[in-house]
Parts: sequence; structure tokens; C-alpha cells
Amino acid sequence: MKRSRPVSIWITQILMLFSFVPITLGLAFSFLRSLVSNPSNLLSIRAVGFFTLAFGLTAIFLVYGFGGLWKRKRYGYWLGLVFLAGVNVKNIYTYAQTMYRFLAVGSNESEAGALMIVDVVVQSVLVILLLVLLLKVTFGKAERVFFSES
Repeated sequence: MKRSRPVSIWITQILMLFSFVPITLGLAFSFLRSLVSNPSNLLSIRAVGFFTLAFGLTAIFLVYGFGGLWKRKRYGYWLGLVFLAGVNVKNIYTYAQTMYRFLAVGSNESEAGALMIVDVVVQSVLVILLLVLLLKVTFGKAERVFFSES
């Protein structure tokens, strides 16, 4: 009997879609815009390498990551973990920049200080929730059982 999909897997899939679909659409738009406006720019080694790498990585994460999570494949699980780890690293980096700015500027100014405090609080909550999600997907019993039954 197949178990129902854990909530953490649903959340990981939704985060993957929210992250990679706009990136893919943006890459496709920039590729088509370059193709229409100045196609000779696409023939440089830098452009070929960039578009090949960018489309390749987004295809891997969308097709194999999202699809693997959907089909209960082990590679989908690992790509989901890599995605969540990358999101956490990016969020911690962004959070560190915000905290540095907050501490450097200080909270003395009334309007800018209030916005910085809201920004720091929201980013703190986001970092903690995504870190908990990463740990849940990595070490959760329901997630391991879900992928071991396939």
C-alpha cells in the first residue's frame, strides 16, 4: 500500500515550482529577445555556455527534481535536498547582509529603522522555517518511508 505524500514533500515541490518556473520563463524570454534583436550575440562562447548551463540546471531540477519527487524516486529526493540546501544557503547569506546593514545603520532612525526591523524579523522567520523544512525532509521518518516504498 502506498503512503500519502508527506506535507514536507508537497512544500518542497511548491517551492521548486515557485523558484524555477519564473527563472525558466525569464531565461526563455531573454533567449528569444536576443534571438530576435541580435542573434550574433548568441554565438559567443559565453552566451552558449550560459544558456546551456542555465537551461540544463533548470531542466534537471524541474524534470528530475520535481518529477522525481512526484514519482517517489530516490533521485528526486536527493535533488530536492540539494535544492533546499541551496535555498537555505542563499537565505542565510541574504540574512547576514540584512543583519550587517541593520547593525551598521542602527535602529535610531524612526522610519528606516522600523522597516529594517520588519525585514529582519521576516527574514529570521523564513530562514528558520526553511531550515526546519530541510531538516524534516532530510531526517524525517515519514519522508524516508515514503521514498523507500517505491
